[in-house]
Amino acid sequence: MVSFSVGEEVLYKGERYVISTASPRPPYQYRLLATTPEGAKVRWALAADLTKMERYTRALDDTRSIKSSAAGAPRRR
Repeated sequence: MVSFSVGEEVLYKGERYVISTASPRPPYQYRLLATTPEGAKVRWALAADLTKMERYTRALDDTRSIKSSAAGAPRRR
């Protein structure tokens, strides 16, 4: 059985999330958080539905649509 930790980045349905909470009793569920152009996204998932990140060895361009709010940041069109 694969285990996950709070703060770990995981893939859920092909999207990247961070685990914010883990339930202490079965069925072990994880509260997932992600940032989207529309705002925060929150999901609950079972461990069997999660995939560990590949330690950034394979490029995953899933943040292209998020615009930075930092001053001087390049604007995408």
